[in-house]
Amino acid sequence: MIYRALFHPLTLVAIAVFFLIPVVLGVLLTPAMDKPDLMQAALVTYVLAVALVVYPYRQRRLPQLPTMTAVLLMLVSIQRSFDALDPRAELFGGQWFTLGFDGFLVVLGIRRRGGWGWATLAIAVAVSMTWGARSGLGLWEAALSNSASVALLLASQLIAREYDRSSAAFAEAREMVISARTHDEAEKDTVSASTQRVQQVRRLAGGLLERIAHDPSPVTDYDIEQFRLTEAQLRDSIRGRSVSTPYLLEVARAARARGVQVDILDERGEPLPTAVLRSATRQAMEVLNAATSGSVTIRAFPEGDPTAVFIVHDGNTEDEEPVAIEIAAGTGEVSRF
Repeated sequence: MIYRALFHPLTLVAIAVFFLIPVVLGVLLTPAMDKPDLMQAALVTYVLAVALVVYPYRQRRLPQLPTMTAVLLMLVSIQRSFDALDPRAELFGGQWFTLGFDGFLVVLGIRRRGGWGWATLAIAVAVSMTWGARSGLGLWEAALSNSASVALLLASQLIAREYDRSSAAFAEAREMVISARTHDEAEKDTVSASTQRVQQVRRLAGGLLERIAHDPSPVTDYDIEQFRLTEAQLRDSIRGRSVSTPYLLEVARAARARGVQVDILDERGEPLPTAVLRSATRQAMEVLNAATSGSVTIRAFPEGDPTAVFIVHDGNTEDEEPVAIEIAAGTGEVSRF
């Protein structure tokens, strides 16, 4: 968020205006320069140097090559500016680039190139002192004219440090919010799953539980059989969760009532795709409805296996051939063996 604020279009426009002010001053001063051609070269290299450091690269830290190139161009611009001046001119009056140079150093500091900023400043001070020695200004007074640049570069590095600290705090806070949301969603999912489970148990066994709790009459063989069938249904809903639709549970209950052994197993642990579940349910119901004896096994294979569901019916009689049905993962295509 902070990075986007720094490189917001309005911010870039403000930066462009800031760095264009020295260009306007330089253009206005060019006719009065002792060597206008050198001044023109200084303006061109200045614009290129600024463009390289303010360009919104993907990362906040300036890449190495553009940084080196920009520093070299800025130093060339400063040198050409001093060369274009009449040695008798006042230094402050001829420093058209002062505002832009200070901004250049600030950008280097903020964009994590403070070392290059200090190197640029040191060389610029040396150039100023050289010009001061050749002019009537004096060596040390020329050097002191860059004192504000030192403070600005130092301040920019402090700003960059605070920026990094704020960014780290913001990222940490964002991770905490995401973690809290994930935890809340997980809790909601757990509560939802628990609620669904309670409702399923109530739907399957609610009547029998009421019978046990409130009916004082003796338990009959029919009641015991219903208890057994209901217990098997509950077991199917747990062990074969991904394939145990309400329709399949009822058909499996009816098959057990006819004496068929039914096993519904889930090795997948994840819901089946709709097309696969629909195909598996239809095939399993056909097998269970047709079975009068023997055993039926319905097994969901782990995710990633080419077979999603495998259905086997062994009638345990010579007159009835075993049936094996394979439901393909992804497509729900049916293969019989």
